[in-house]
Amino acid sequence: METNPWHDVRLDVYESHMRHAEVGQLERLREIMTEQIADNPARTIGVLGVAGGNGLDVIDPASVDTVWGYDVNADYLEACRARFGERFGERLVLTECSVDRAFVIPPTRLLIANLIVEYIGVAEFAAFAALNASSIGVLSCATQTNEGVGIVSATEHAAAFEGIESIATEVDPEELAHALSESGFVATLVREYSLPNGKALVRQDFTAAT
Repeated sequence: METNPWHDVRLDVYESHMRHAEVGQLERLREIMTEQIADNPARTIGVLGVAGGNGLDVIDPASVDTVWGYDVNADYLEACRARFGERFGERLVLTECSVDRAFVIPPTRLLIANLIVEYIGVAEFAAFAALNASSIGVLSCATQTNEGVGIVSATEHAAAFEGIESIATEVDPEELAHALSESGFVATLVREYSLPNGKALVRQDFTAAT
């Protein structure tokens, strides 16, 4: 597997940065995931960029057959398993991988992709979605609008993300919707969530066109 800047960011640093009062994204993403799951009940759920499992605690283990977690960082997955392995047992399936146009997933009723398109690119993500369109029931994405502030917010941990900035691109929600439309998906929901530093998260849900 090719070296990825995410391998160099420790999970504790990432989570401390994300829960910082000036960032406020860790809890906001958990709230969004709560809504994504409530709005799209599913017995099979996939989470791209699962990291340490933020938001998995809102899933009722009795309501699912399988929860797939995908991440490029094996240390993140190890932490996720330590936190949620007992909760889900064999229903939690974690995979170290890069999400790209060649990556194939098993049939998944709800696929969550929060703050991952920025690090893949719209074109590559759309190609991944097209490849897996027949396997995805609902694709729910949250992307960040930066309002000229920069992709990585200023905290005492910001220096740890310098490598990440080299692969990050800002996502235009309209561009993402168009690209996924070309990949065989229909937009069904758009919702915006404000953040403390003037940024916002934009949730977009899509279903495969019939």
